[in-house]
Amino acid sequence: MQLPNAFVDMMKPLLGTAWPEFEASYDRTPQRGVRIDRWSVRADDPSRPPILQAVSRHLQGQVPWMPFGFYMDEESVLGKTVYHEAGAFYIQEPSAMAVALAVDPKPGERVLDLCAAPGGKSTAIARLMNNLGRLVANEIHPTRVKILAENLERMGAAAAVTNESPGALAKAWPASFDAILVDAPCSGEGMFRKDPEAAREWSQDAPAACAARQKDILRSAVKMLLPGGRLIYSTCTFNPMENEQIVAWMEDELGLVVEELPNWPLWSPGRPDFADGRIALSKTRRLWPHLAEGEGHFVARLRKPESATTNAYASLDGGRRSRSGRERRGEGRSVGGARGTGTKDWQNWLAEVYECPDNAIKTPILHKDIYFSDELAGLAVDGIRVLRPGTPLARREGNRIEPLHGLALRGLPKHFFNVKPLDEQAAIRYMAGDALANDEGLRGYVAMEHAGLCLGFAKAVPGRVNNLYPKGWRKQGLISLST
Repeated sequence: MQLPNAFVDMMKPLLGTAWPEFEASYDRTPQRGVRIDRWSVRADDPSRPPILQAVSRHLQGQVPWMPFGFYMDEESVLGKTVYHEAGAFYIQEPSAMAVALAVDPKPGERVLDLCAAPGGKSTAIARLMNNLGRLVANEIHPTRVKILAENLERMGAAAAVTNESPGALAKAWPASFDAILVDAPCSGEGMFRKDPEAAREWSQDAPAACAARQKDILRSAVKMLLPGGRLIYSTCTFNPMENEQIVAWMEDELGLVVEELPNWPLWSPGRPDFADGRIALSKTRRLWPHLAEGEGHFVARLRKPESATTNAYASLDGGRRSRSGRERRGEGRSVGGARGTGTKDWQNWLAEVYECPDNAIKTPILHKDIYFSDELAGLAVDGIRVLRPGTPLARREGNRIEPLHGLALRGLPKHFFNVKPLDEQAAIRYMAGDALANDEGLRGYVAMEHAGLCLGFAKAVPGRVNNLYPKGWRKQGLISLST
């Protein structure tokens, strides 16, 4: 491919003798990857069903730095299967998989993914926490936030979704998070091979403009970090201005301390010589496409001192807000929701449908007749645009409660009391919206199951099960892997 001349002029001196090998990497096919989520990749793991053999045949070797990540062929059909639609895996660029490992989330922590769309890193964070933390996934772009919400629901991730500027969130949530991920908007140089349009749109002014925007976002992010909390910064670009130099700026201007990241196989240490020569920058990590099978990426983890106070960060510019006009009109407010409303009815209904393993579902929020899992407990949401406070679980219509798709994808078949197993062909028909036979004489709401996955709900009546798969999610032409 033809690299921009200004990009060549910038990178060639930085890479020195490695430049020819780096340049030659653009003649290779971009790498695709898939991160297994609902299945176990180990035969000795009894907590999850084993990965389906029909799927494993399409995998081309493990991603060295991700225990449940695999390479797949560029022409792979895995994204057109019932397993993809049921959240068994997430198709993700291999180098991007390392970012959630850098977050290192623990069950019980409160984590914010500040620039989260389309959701690959958020869903990986939820997986690493076993859905036992409090995850907020934010995206400022109104179209991209809807894609984010759909991916989180498809993957069964326990997460709230907000659609706000970093500055607005910083004002509402000072010192609130154990970890914050800033997968920053960047000049995208690491994606040139995957997306040639990114190379055509790149300009020599892009890195400086992106670096200024990144600093605005990071000023807001550090305000929301608890003392002793960690900030994970990542980009998919190569230039030092958006990588090592931003990390050095965070140490100097935000008072953060760089932490050593793991020595992931085939990743390289950050380059102190790309900034001011400080040795701490070698604790960051870079993936170069001529040294590893993946696209370009940079990752750093920094720690906020335990002694830090909220007042110490109050003077930082919180970044530019983009919603002033809408806010003056009173739009974009929190969904709010009533905690505890109809709790007894909910719990009685849930006891007949689902063996509930977590409190966010046991005590949901009821908003506009929709029950949501409560992933925002403990956070003030007045004035914040909350797209979803958690997983949409059920709809209340008068005295009747009907399950929603999110509840099915949040759980495993073992969590439901009324389950109908399907083979792959029946699963394909179900996801297309067909009604199926009720040979088992089932009654009431039924979780449809295939290969250890919950596919969605149906309503069983004599002779058939009526399809409750959401109309907006239905797919025609899904591909069978068993034929």
